Amino acid sequence: MINKILESSPKEIDLTNEKHSQLILESVESLLESNISIQEINDLEKDLINKKDNTLIFPLLSLKIARSKLFTSDIREPLLISVVFAVYKEHNRIKKSSVHPHGEDFLLKKVSQLEWLFKDQTNVQWELIVVDDGCPEGSGRIAQSIIDENKLNDKVRVIYLSEAIEKKLPPVKGLLSTNGSQKGGSIVYGMWDAVQQSKFKKQVVAYTDADLSTHLGQLMLLVDPILKDQKLAAIGSRREPKSVVIKAGSRNDRGKLFIYLWKRLIPNLGNIIDTQCGFKAFKSDIIPDIIEEMIEKKFAFDIELLLKTQQHHEGSIFKVPIAWIDSEAASTTTDIQPYLPMLKAIVKMNKAYFPNDSESNEFVPFIESLNPESFNHLLDHIPEKITSREPKEFTEYDGVRVNDLK
Repeated sequence: MINKILESSPKEIDLTNEKHSQLILESVESLLESNISIQEINDLEKDLINKKDNTLIFPLLSLKIARSKLFTSDIREPLLISVVFAVYKEHNRIKKSSVHPHGEDFLLKKVSQLEWLFKDQTNVQWELIVVDDGCPEGSGRIAQSIIDENKLNDKVRVIYLSEAIEKKLPPVKGLLSTNGSQKGGSIVYGMWDAVQQSKFKKQVVAYTDADLSTHLGQLMLLVDPILKDQKLAAIGSRREPKSVVIKAGSRNDRGKLFIYLWKRLIPNLGNIIDTQCGFKAFKSDIIPDIIEEMIEKKFAFDIELLLKTQQHHEGSIFKVPIAWIDSEAASTTTDIQPYLPMLKAIVKMNKAYFPNDSESNEFVPFIESLNPESFNHLLDHIPEKITSREPKEFTEYDGVRVNDLK
């Protein structure tokens, strides 16, 4: 069966190609019809990953989705899975590719992926929550029109960060306008709303990116450890041995510097490396605690959610290697380069959550002193001791000090 899939697989995946989307699901269903086991999937995945061949993205993604689909059959009690994502300037990408060159039709594709994943699973209810992050082009209104046109109101809803701020709802405390949020405020509001609206005893709340980089057929890879292993959170990671990543371009050294520096500031996340992957899930019970009094409403919000989860119960976060295909076209973050503001936000977290550490941490005043010019200079002169190492080493390795960065 896997040989047939390998022979018929395209060498790359087009996020907007409906034939590719259908072929992926047909491949997964063929695997499942062969009564493949989780162990067989693991063995096949290991063999293919060891080949280190990016053209194998199609069968590798199929294997991850197949594993996720198998996990759905283990759900024995009523469960609500809420999936949140934020939209900001997604007015082009939400369209079909036939209408706009950057179009991904991502809303309907997400719905289709969730419908397929939970088809025939009577114990699972799912919902998709779209949060407008103050989009000046009205991405939320466009999403609502798509929902209405396709009669999806029973499964998908749009909420607006601006309305939450106007009503002074708890999760947006400290936000005076949507300008103070860059994704983080909207995701936190969406998570809060998912819990507030739920009538289910068991609920998992996940969030993802607006684009199609992460196929939602992999969602049960996050949900399963929360249900079975008593984890409070499960996070998609692009930096595990079994992760599969196709990325356009490379900002790898900058990413390494960012990871090295935040590792010096947040001491409780252990072997977690990829904090910024937009594919995470949380047990609903913990959400009110971890979103309360959050400092960060912008791009570094993921790190604060994780450190608060870890403070709530050490060892409660599960890392999941995922398949991730970059969706760089029309990205709302490509040109922002938010590393410096993210690091400054992480300094604030360090002071708030680890006050004893802050007093003696030389990286705190160093990062506070950086401005865009000095930071750009640093990006052009990242020490080789950082660029020559893998990010997984930075939890233990701290051989580069502030003097080496000045």
